[in-house]
Amino acid sequence: MRTGKKLRLKRIFGGDGRAVVVAADHGLMLGPIRGVVNLRETLTRVIQGGPDAILLTPGQASSLIDLFYGRDAPALLVRADWTNAFRDKTYTLPARVVRDVNTVRVEDASALGASGIVVYLFMGLGDEDEEARNIETVSRFSRECEKQGMPLIVEPLPMGERVTKANYVDLVALSVRIAAELGADALKVPYTGDPYTFEKIVKATDGIPVLALGGYSGVTVRDSLEVVEEVMQAGGSGIVYGRNIVQAQDPGEMVRLVKAVVHEGRSVLEVVGASKKGRISLTVDPAACVGCNLCAAVCSLYHDGKINIGRARLRIIQEWPSGAKPVICVQCGKCISVCPAGALKWGLKGNVELVDGLCTSCMACVETCPQKVIRFDEERSVPLVCDLCGGVPQCSEWCGTAAIRVVEKGV
Repeated sequence: MRTGKKLRLKRIFGGDGRAVVVAADHGLMLGPIRGVVNLRETLTRVIQGGPDAILLTPGQASSLIDLFYGRDAPALLVRADWTNAFRDKTYTLPARVVRDVNTVRVEDASALGASGIVVYLFMGLGDEDEEARNIETVSRFSRECEKQGMPLIVEPLPMGERVTKANYVDLVALSVRIAAELGADALKVPYTGDPYTFEKIVKATDGIPVLALGGYSGVTVRDSLEVVEEVMQAGGSGIVYGRNIVQAQDPGEMVRLVKAVVHEGRSVLEVVGASKKGRISLTVDPAACVGCNLCAAVCSLYHDGKINIGRARLRIIQEWPSGAKPVICVQCGKCISVCPAGALKWGLKGNVELVDGLCTSCMACVETCPQKVIRFDEERSVPLVCDLCGGVPQCSEWCGTAAIRVVEKGV
């Protein structure tokens, strides 16, 4: 590998061989979507989170080059081709036939200051001549990148009439292997939906760095972070997120959360908990509760390692004709005030905590609780109090109807 390639790849992947890349090239494919209309403003906020690299189109790279000045600035990646493949019926001028054309030469990307170029490789097109042309294009880019010392990042995507749910994972594996054989230095690969099949994809590359393409926009921050965690568990080298970051309420904070998973190896539970500043509490929407008792099940599973609804730190009551209603700890503190031994105290998140070894089993907290959610553990002779799961209440995390939600109360 040429020295120039090594230097540029190091800018992208750093010392740990991992990378968080923000894709902001959507305007070329999809037009003025949210998050890329005022791209300078969006990327200014993105860069505050410290991404390793940002993917732009040639035009945006030229006009926003000042954002990449300085030692701590992210690496610049340039999109070297265009496709209409993503313009479905929800977009202006839907694509009838998938097409892909080059938009920049390797030497042009080098002149822009790029640390790498990104090109598509479509597998599954109905027209095999078009597939062959795509292969030829990637091969030509590979040879030119080798001459110029420019890293080639290939984005292999199952696309076209021959793609089905049954063959999707195998097509991804086939396309990443072809991309590797053509000379790709790194891969931007669609996430296959679970770490088991994605591990198969990673192994098919024989050690070439694999950056997972998140693709969809997660409903919650946790949804997006769980994809990142699974990718890393499967042996991936990082993530390429576009709309999950550029359309986030706080793009910089979203980058920081993703980096904590990718570079620090932290779990989603740790990251989500740390992202909540100060004290929190729970709130209930009875109209949204369906009485499934999943909240009670995960509460006991989290605290005891097994499901036992009778040990949950909350309860579901059935009221006719209104239906089910969650009853939760409201962190009123009455249990703390009546404890004669000082066995209960306030935690950092505004939660009640049990101090080991101080409980005298007087059960004053159980009798005083206005919500009647404190149960007594006969085996251990201690009360089962809601500690808000250390800052990430599992009842809220797992509630599919948002009947139980977390409210931040500030520092």
